[in-house]
Amino acid sequence: MSNNNLDSIEILIPTYNEAGNLPSIIESLRDLGIKNITILDGMSEDNTVEVAKNYNCKILIDEKKKIGFGHSVINGIKNSDKEYLCIFDGDGSFDPQSVVKMHELLLNKKLDFVFGSRYLHGNRSDDDTIVTKIGNFFFSKLISLLFDFKTTDALFLFLFGKRNSFNQLNVKEQDFKICTELLIKAHTGFKTAEIFSHESQRLHGVTKVNRLKDGFLILKHILLMYLKK
Repeated sequence: MSNNNLDSIEILIPTYNEAGNLPSIIESLRDLGIKNITILDGMSEDNTVEVAKNYNCKILIDEKKKIGFGHSVINGIKNSDKEYLCIFDGDGSFDPQSVVKMHELLLNKKLDFVFGSRYLHGNRSDDDTIVTKIGNFFFSKLISLLFDFKTTDALFLFLFGKRNSFNQLNVKEQDFKICTELLIKAHTGFKTAEIFSHESQRLHGVTKVNRLKDGFLILKHILLMYLKK
């Protein structure tokens, strides 16, 4: 795929204290010819922003960090002018090669969104714990049952899609609940697909997810979305 095609893609990377991970992420994406990288920073307390500036990335600083991850993602979508967007994690665990595969599948199949999945075709994640594996299995089965579509990875927000389609989703959740909001709204109203994408272990730092608290909030959110459908 030519660099001209990749120029239409903007990578959105939500960050909070990810200075140790950004260099390898940015360099890997740019080695593929992907130039448009936007850092959605939640007022990091390390030098994440300085690292992003050194790589000449676009930076959107979210001064409402206490609201959460979802607010940063929504801010990134609203401020993009590229044809295609990809939500990409700042912990160094995502496979940059998958971005190109997602783009090609979206174009070839005339889709709106392509989701990355760690578990498609029986695969696994290097970053799994028994808690995250069981939790994801439960949420994936629950969503598939309640909303009548199949997903193998409900909690992996590696998502590529058309900017216009992102805007039509009208997502509102301000924290990690946006992961399931995006998943459910995209699969129930648009043309979607999944591809396998290998997840490596986090390179540096610690996860920002509180598994018990966020898991309860996500469960409550799924049930509320089901009752409103």
